[in-house]
Formats: sequence, structure tokens, C-alpha cells
Amino acid sequence: MKTWMRPFAMVAALALGAGACEDGATNTNDFDDEGLRMDAALVAADGMFQDIAHMQSPEVWRGIGGGPQPVGIEIQGSTKFTRTVEFVPGPGYDPMETTEMHIVSELEREVTHTFWSAEIERFRDMTVSGLYGEETERIWNGTGTGDVFKSRHPEEGAVRTYDMESSATITDVIRALPRAENPWPLSGTITRVIHVVRTEDGVIVAERDITTTITFNGTKDVKLVVKDGNTTEEFDIDLSLGNVRKQFQRKNR
Repeated sequence: MKTWMRPFAMVAALALGAGACEDGATNTNDFDDEGLRMDAALVAADGMFQDIAHMQSPEVWRGIGGGPQPVGIEIQGSTKFTRTVEFVPGPGYDPMETTEMHIVSELEREVTHTFWSAEIERFRDMTVSGLYGEETERIWNGTGTGDVFKSRHPEEGAVRTYDMESSATITDVIRALPRAENPWPLSGTITRVIHVVRTEDGVIVAERDITTTITFNGTKDVKLVVKDGNTTEEFDIDLSLGNVRKQFQRKNR
């Protein structure tokens, strides 16, 4: 399995004296615990939306070309997408014989929004079972790794910047058929352990390990639970939006 590793000795935040950024936000090295949890939730949700975008039918994956467009993956800013697909038993897909499909993919992309910008690299190794015969449900499991570099989160005149390295576990995510009548995963979880590093002038000033868990329930409204040490916080996600835009706001404001 391929993973990406880059030195975390990046300058993740500029000095306050550098002045205002292009979006009006000022860089700051103050460590905002609430903001950190919200930023980790955003990165985890972005990964989740791409995870479930991979959960397409064997017919779709069999016909996929050189890019992610046919499977609905958000490709804004993508610079690289590669994949291999294997059917069991092989060599090809037979709707009455195939029992499993195995997908390995790599994605590199850049996101540039007013609320978030980053360089992203993700690797996924996913398997779907329940393909044999006249099935009504398909079960997805898998793992993944990801690096999010220079993850920059402007908010209320300040900007928080990190590097994040994560490992993901996709556990028993069930998609029902037909998909048009069952658009949302019925159950299962996607968990990410995110190692967050913040540096100043090439020196690490803060490191944290944060665990995020998304639990599906058959509806478009799901909970993302962020565990940061002894602190646990929940965030609401609307799957129908299809991405992280406007999903995360500070609570009680």
C-alpha cells in the first residue's frame, strides 16, 4: 500500500506583522481548540464525501476512463487520479458470478475556497461485497491514508493553518439498491485518525491526534463526532449537499 510522506517542517502560519491576507484574514499562531476541532471535522467530511463517491456500481467502475468524472468524485482542482479495479472471481465483471470488487485509487487535488484551501493527497483501498446474484444491498469496507498540506481556514478576520496526516477505516457501509430510491448509506461508519501539526518558522509549535467518526443512518442527515483528547464535539452533515461548503459553523452563534 502506498502512503505519502512529506516533512512537516513547513511554515504553517505567517507572523501577525505580515499584514492582512488576500481574503481579509490575518494569519495568527494562536491555537484555537474549538477552531481546530471544526477544521478537523471539515477535512474529515471532505474525505468522507469522496469515500462515498467511490461507492458506485461495478458497471460504472468497469466503464470508467482515465479520470474520476464517471464516478461523481469532486474533481475541482484535481491534478491526478489513478485507479485499479479487480473483480472476484475474475477477470471481468459478470453480474451473476462476481462476488466482490476491489478498488485501489490515488487522488491528488487542490481546493481553493474562501473558507478553506489546501493541497490534498489521498490513497484508498476499498472492497465491496454482496454482488452475487439478485442482491439488494452492497457492503463497503476499506482503508485509506491522506495528507492535507497547508490546510488554511480563514474565519472572522483570522486564519488557522495546519498540516494533517490521516488514516481512515471504512467499516460495513451498506448501500441499498436501487440507488435512486436509496440515495444515502443505510448504516456503517467512516473513522479517521488525524495527526495535526502546526509549525512556526519551521519549528513545531503544536501537535494533536484527533479522531473523527461519521455514522450513517439511511438519511441525508448524519453526525460527525470529533474526539480531541478528553473533549468530544458533534457536527451535523447534510449529505445532500455533496461537499463541505457551508457545512461547518461554530455552534451557539
